[in-house]
Amino acid sequence: MILAADIGGTTCKLGIVDNDLNIIKKWEIVTNTEDNGTHILKNVYDSFVKHLATVNLKIEDCAGVGLGVPGPVDFESGTINGAINLNWHGKINIKSQFEKLSGLPVYVDNDANVATLGEKFKGAGRNEANVVCVTLGTGVGGGAISNHQLVHGATGAAGEFGHITVDTKQRFACNCGKRGCLETVASATGVVNLTYYYYEELQFETVLKDAIQEKSLQAKMVFDAAKDGDEFALYVIKKVAKHLAFAFSIISVMTNPKYIIIGGGVSRAGQFLVDHIETYYKTMTFAPAAESTKIVTATLGNDAGMIGAAGLIKTYVMEGNK
Repeated sequence: MILAADIGGTTCKLGIVDNDLNIIKKWEIVTNTEDNGTHILKNVYDSFVKHLATVNLKIEDCAGVGLGVPGPVDFESGTINGAINLNWHGKINIKSQFEKLSGLPVYVDNDANVATLGEKFKGAGRNEANVVCVTLGTGVGGGAISNHQLVHGATGAAGEFGHITVDTKQRFACNCGKRGCLETVASATGVVNLTYYYYEELQFETVLKDAIQEKSLQAKMVFDAAKDGDEFALYVIKKVAKHLAFAFSIISVMTNPKYIIIGGGVSRAGQFLVDHIETYYKTMTFAPAAESTKIVTATLGNDAGMIGAAGLIKTYVMEGNK
């Protein structure tokens, strides 16, 4: 058995997972961020012990613990360099701390990486050796898997697809401090950014007019209007799709994945979004890379991070990959 946790700012998604990454039991606990988040790991450990007992297991019956955390992780050491959502500051060796609590091997990675690993093993990646996941939520994150293993890079910045520069006009500021990032034009926030921008520039008639003028617009409204044939909303979504296709064309020649998996809240637009991306992607991308790549939407939802965290133990402990 494997213990897995996807630790978030509001809740920790916990699970007991078998060696084939099937979920035996899953549950959530509230993330206690008080006292600089010092209670989080102990609370996770205590919850594991409690729930193992309900299925007649003990901590020593498990092969290891996989942890996904929302922040930059040095994978080799298992050290996180701050996590604002968890009230963690500075460098904290999560791996070492949890190994002392549990007595088990522990592997820690960024939450976007473990979600990618989950989709690779049990979701839209169909256990292919080379897959990429791009999560489109409030921001844009993701992860890349090459030859069945996550790509971390020299400093753990691999997979930060949201910071590929795609908007050459550099119209919107990004949280990273730069302008023109994919995140500013293709996340949920980016969809809204572009809608406001083009409405002011073009003055289209649109069902979104009231929401735009009241500054209450949400990305889902734009997608819904586009699906219903609103000309202006469709214009915006095509711009979003073109930016994504450009980023995907770069990713494709760098990693040549079998699948580019779109996750996050924006992915709920489903095949409608994929079709628009593919229209541009095929014209932009080096043909030998494009012909072997399929763009798909994620299938695991909130379970992806937990399954991927368990996948760390399967990959690095049970299969002995380094």
